[in-house]
Amino acid sequence: MLPAAGGSDKAPCPHSTGAQRSEHLHAPSWPRPRAAPRLRPRPIWRRSPPPAREQPPQLYDAPVSEPHIRNVRPDELEEVWRVHVAASNDLMVRRGRPAARPGDAPVASDARAGLASDPDGYFCAVEEGRIRGMVSALVRGRVWYLSMFFVRPGDQGRGVGRALLERALAYGEARGAEIRCTWATLDPRAQARYVMAGMAPRWPIYRLDGDAPAVARLKARAGLDPREREQPCDPGGAEKLTAEVVGHGRADDLAHWRGDGAVAVAIERGGELAAFAYRRGERIGPAAGRDETALVQAVAAAAAAGVGGGGSATLRIPGACASLLEALVRSGFRLGDPTLFMASRLFGRPELYLPSGPILF
Repeated sequence: MLPAAGGSDKAPCPHSTGAQRSEHLHAPSWPRPRAAPRLRPRPIWRRSPPPAREQPPQLYDAPVSEPHIRNVRPDELEEVWRVHVAASNDLMVRRGRPAARPGDAPVASDARAGLASDPDGYFCAVEEGRIRGMVSALVRGRVWYLSMFFVRPGDQGRGVGRALLERALAYGEARGAEIRCTWATLDPRAQARYVMAGMAPRWPIYRLDGDAPAVARLKARAGLDPREREQPCDPGGAEKLTAEVVGHGRADDLAHWRGDGAVAVAIERGGELAAFAYRRGERIGPAAGRDETALVQAVAAAAAAGVGGGGSATLRIPGACASLLEALVRSGFRLGDPTLFMASRLFGRPELYLPSGPILF
């Protein structure tokens, strides 16, 4: 039998349907594509985590074991003073200056007076049998004054200073003080503590040094009018004027300065005390006046009182004493590095008071 026209000479599969037969009839003649080869997954390499960085040392209060804080005993004053000298010299060196005092410098008489007047405000931090830091706070009337606050260089930034200052502040609160103040160095770490204790920067305090010619020019600049005269200072008059100017009595401190060899000079105007100034060695202060002119006159008289010993004079002048500061600079006194007076609020007449120095103010 002949095949159908256009048909295939291949016999259909007896099990195929019509559609399957049609597919077989029209299937392409090229080979089927091969299946894509199965790829093995590539291993994932994970980096090890970087080692933990070593934390930098803390600038302020890294946690440490609390040192033992207690009152300073009189027989420990020498060791406490060594802490003050070491910390002060370290600050000078860090600021590029030579050390100010030898390591065996004697204890200042004002430091002994502070311990005698406020033994409950003198504290030290003791660790492993060694004094690591010290603080002294004085209360005069309603004013709390941070007299000294030092930590050994190797123990700074360990919480010693914080613990000491807390005890000193608590002493002022127990005494009923209403105003806090201090004579701060330029160490920003210490100033930060004082700010957190409520004390704000008020004005700089400059050291001024004058030689004999500068003292002579200051004396000539101050002058005295016919109503005024220079005379020795009566202790009672100085105590009364100090209380009026500062706002509280300083009788014990004035007695200490007189007993420490101070020469007291007064300016009398119209039969009344107008101003006074103390001089110990080359240091001038304290001094107080009823007005700025009288204060300048008293300081000039006290400076000139040392002409026999060479005539040089050293003073610590608050920026509030603008007239006195200008008179000294114009007379040729050399201006030194400033420190900073900080206080929770102002008191008294600061433009009319020249402090004795940083320990007793």
